[in-house]
Amino acid sequence: MDTAQLGTVATVAGGMILAYGLARIGATVFQELRNAVFANVAQRAIRRVAKNVFYHLLKLDLNFHLSRQTGGLSRAIDRGTKGISFLLSSLVFHVLPTVLEISLVC
Repeated sequence: MDTAQLGTVATVAGGMILAYGLARIGATVFQELRNAVFANVAQRAIRRVAKNVFYHLLKLDLNFHLSRQTGGLSRAIDRGTKGISFLLSSLVFHVLPTVLEISLVC
């Protein structure tokens, strides 16, 4: 190999390493943007459901509240909101992209 070929090989190798680094940075940036946008949407949905549950609890009669354990009820509400968050993230980030990919392939 002469020096011109070595220079070309080094340039191509350096360019590929640089392109790989830029692709990794781009993937990280877009993933963080996706998480930031989804966090806002998910929190808004969870707040809406939690508010509706809270208003429903306020409308219940006194006997319901006297016969229940407050800690158990708040734990059930907390688990419900976490479940909604899990379902939304699974649906948006796993199920819908898979369905879209399958529909595009078929």
